[in-house]
Amino acid sequence: MSSYSVLLVEDSEFMIEHVSQALEGKHGFEVEAVATADEARAVFDTSTFDCVISSYELLNESGIHLAASLEEAVDGASVPFILFTGNPLEPLVEEALEAGVSAFVSKSNHATGEMNVFANRIRLAIEAAE
Repeated sequence: MSSYSVLLVEDSEFMIEHVSQALEGKHGFEVEAVATADEARAVFDTSTFDCVISSYELLNESGIHLAASLEEAVDGASVPFILFTGNPLEPLVEEALEAGVSAFVSKSNHATGEMNVFANRIRLAIEAAE
């Protein structure tokens, strides 16, 4: 099992609890969760993470805008950013990739059970950035 540290940015308490429990309990990740992009930036400035996972729809901005702001903040260091969304991916892909999104995970397909596909996608994104 990995001991990768991930920052989860999600405004749904249910999703925070579900994703955190699955990733920590079943897959060995360390998960820190916040509800807003502003909280994510504040935590990102003071802590080190192997990966950022963000919902597309946040309270005050999109996960894509968050990805772009974090990409600028790290000055060339590569921290994988996974966009976690229930929206159709196709219309988001080009803008998301330009903003620094590394991978996409659909909430509808991968937000159930033990989240094996999601955990694997996180590991692959981290390993690709190393």
